[in-house]
Amino acid sequence: MPSFSVLGLVLGSFLGVGLVLVASSIPPREQSTKDRAHRPRRRGPLIVIQRLLEEAGHGNLDPLAFLALGVVGAVVIGGVVALFIPIPALSIVATGASVFLALGYVSRQKDARHQRLARAWPGVIDHVRSAIRSGSDVVTAITALPDSLPGEIVEPVEGFRQDVARGMATDTALAQLGQRLADPVGDRIVEVLRMAHEVGGTNLPSVLVELQRSVRGDIAVREDASAQQSWIRSAAALAVAAPWAVLLVIGTRSQTITAYQSTEGTMVLFVGALVSVIAYRMMKSIGALPKPRRWLV
Repeated sequence: MPSFSVLGLVLGSFLGVGLVLVASSIPPREQSTKDRAHRPRRRGPLIVIQRLLEEAGHGNLDPLAFLALGVVGAVVIGGVVALFIPIPALSIVATGASVFLALGYVSRQKDARHQRLARAWPGVIDHVRSAIRSGSDVVTAITALPDSLPGEIVEPVEGFRQDVARGMATDTALAQLGQRLADPVGDRIVEVLRMAHEVGGTNLPSVLVELQRSVRGDIAVREDASAQQSWIRSAAALAVAAPWAVLLVIGTRSQTITAYQSTEGTMVLFVGALVSVIAYRMMKSIGALPKPRRWLV
């Protein structure tokens, strides 16, 4: 059985290297990878991963490369588990769990980014409203936003300045700004500004005031509910991780290895993994808040 572990680790390493080479050989869609807004939108299952990466702040990362890196990491982890605990089923479960953990980590980054942006949007709206009331147009109001704002806003605004300086139409530049921001509230702000630019903005200051109140109210409700339901998410993670942590601890014993190398033991591990996933998803859905939908996707 040690030979099986070493062989699995070697094969997994070769597979991982091959996937990295394949991912690195994929030519970029555009000459520049710094501006994610100009990159063509993918279609099919990869669009979900692309949107996840954009909203997590990794819009310059290619979805195929991300998947390849995730598979490489999962194979390496599975090989390491097989090396120390020669239970084939446990190695397969560890490989699959590593992929979901990588996606979960990026999802947590997306939520953290949305929270940082949510706290900054009221100030952004106030800056834009003050500029509009002082007689500035939409373009000037956006380009005059201060650099003291979070980087997730400053960088897209800088891209907007460059688009306008290159002579891009204002409506197109605003659409590109919304794609770079990759945030539901950002979509709402951009759409309001696009409409004001197209049909006139006599009522724009009052509309921005109402939007600011709506954003602040949504932030207060979500932060309060998230604080009250955080124990549900923590309990779900602990309930799923605890049995597998115990299995890893006792997995080096010869009796445990023999038991889980059998057909019955393999079925127990696979069924346990399936039940863990279902239970975690149920607990997470109970403690989840409705996700705000994006407009510019």
